[in-house]
Amino acid sequence: MKKRRAKIGHLVGDVLINGFTISIFFLFRFVPHGMVIVLAKFLAATLFALHKKYKTRVIQNLTFAFGKEKDSNEIARLVREIFLNLALTPFESVYFYVNPFEEYLLKIEISGEEYLKSALSQGKGVIALGIHLGLFTLVGARLSLSGYRFNLIYNEGNYPKLWKTLGDRQRRLGQNPFPLKPTTSSLKKSLNCLRRNEILYLIADEQQRRGGVPTPFFGQVAFTPVGPAMLSLKTDAPILPMFILREGNNSRRLMIGPPITIEKTSDLEKDIETLSVKFTKVIEDTVRQYPGQWSWLNRRWKTPKNYSPIVISRTVG
Repeated sequence: MKKRRAKIGHLVGDVLINGFTISIFFLFRFVPHGMVIVLAKFLAATLFALHKKYKTRVIQNLTFAFGKEKDSNEIARLVREIFLNLALTPFESVYFYVNPFEEYLLKIEISGEEYLKSALSQGKGVIALGIHLGLFTLVGARLSLSGYRFNLIYNEGNYPKLWKTLGDRQRRLGQNPFPLKPTTSSLKKSLNCLRRNEILYLIADEQQRRGGVPTPFFGQVAFTPVGPAMLSLKTDAPILPMFILREGNNSRRLMIGPPITIEKTSDLEKDIETLSVKFTKVIEDTVRQYPGQWSWLNRRWKTPKNYSPIVISRTVG
């Protein structure tokens, strides 16, 4: 009965959230950007007041990461900034999609595009390292408008209708979203897009429930997804960090970093661990620089149940 109630709840939630999203796509064609910011601030204040569970989790994570570096006043200020970004990111993402690209999406400046062009010139494809920071939802939209072939994996979870709606929007801009499950199919599609010398976008800043590799993150052990490292080592596709950051004067910038590389050895499992540690360090450095733009909701340092070391398939690719 408990599982049945949960399933019904997810079905109802999927319909309601999808309906709300479709409505927002329509309504945001007729409101100014300033109103979107006002709405986001209202939503952020509401979430901050009502969702004590999430507020507590964000405070705990910030204290865990910055306890010796930031005092309680700094952490309290960051919590409010984080909640504003949590509300602003989906609202601005929808707004930028439904309004003229030249007014919004194309005004997102790109820094480090030379790294992307150089990486693609190798003909191995590129693994874009993404995290839940800033306007991470628009990385593919911005690059697609510049003519790059962009692929991303999504986990539809309990909300297939919502992800179908979002996927349809992404495809209109030339992006190629595909689901994480079944895993065999998503792995095959990932390898194929790299063989076609395209960009594959992977989010790698959440705690991996199973099969992750332990890496240092803010001085503590965090279990990190192995996907970016495994695919890079198997295909020789370089890993490039890609983040859209909010800057002063209401501007936004897509930052593309240099390739994250290691010296390969004959031990694939060890190389995956080494490369995962290295790209996690890049993520930490970025979050340290822009802590108010990262979500801080994930239980990043939680040890997975029944943890066992990763087992790497020797047949991939």
